[in-house]
Amino acid sequence: MKLILFLTCMLAVTYTTYGIQLQNGDLIFQEACPGETDDTIKQVTTSMDGYNFTHVGMIYIDENDEIFVLQATIPEVTLTPLEEYLYPTSNKACYPISVVGRIQERYQSLIPEALQEGMKLIGRKYNYAFDLSNDSYYCSELIYEIFRRANGGEAVFPLNEMTFKSLKTGEYTKGWIEWFDKLGIPVPEGEPGINPGAMSRSDILSFLIPF
Repeated sequence: MKLILFLTCMLAVTYTTYGIQLQNGDLIFQEACPGETDDTIKQVTTSMDGYNFTHVGMIYIDENDEIFVLQATIPEVTLTPLEEYLYPTSNKACYPISVVGRIQERYQSLIPEALQEGMKLIGRKYNYAFDLSNDSYYCSELIYEIFRRANGGEAVFPLNEMTFKSLKTGEYTKGWIEWFDKLGIPVPEGEPGINPGAMSRSDILSFLIPF
């Protein structure tokens, strides 16, 4: 399992696991194994340092020092034990690559309230349409939204114009055409949004030191 910790300075250690010092608010980006939906995501996004991230969640450590990942995944927002997040029992044949990113020190004070906001959203449905105006959430949208709320309504992570076109061909990919056809809605090309790859490239995160 490949794990990298993004750090530029020593910060308070909260929990150590897998040889990595984790703390509340750390983000775990994941690059999924090859698969139809995940390959569709990879075709239209770029990530830091040559990765192809398809998912992101946020570390939460409870009062018993048990560690979880707050994530928006199908079918809903949930708290997932770290072990299951890193090594999902649903796909033992191929585990995702996981990379840990840390929020820069100037935004660390937002983490407690961001986690509180995230807890309020547990059980909300997954945002299949990638529409920021509805009351459901996809993975990176959840992280964006809880930090925005914690920051008094001002965004911490920047939004992008979403694209569902192949980086190689400039055309909509077959997977995304089928995805939105199934939902019965137009492809939301150019609408505001944020994906895990774009989030990983944000200067809000401090990186890169292999751990």
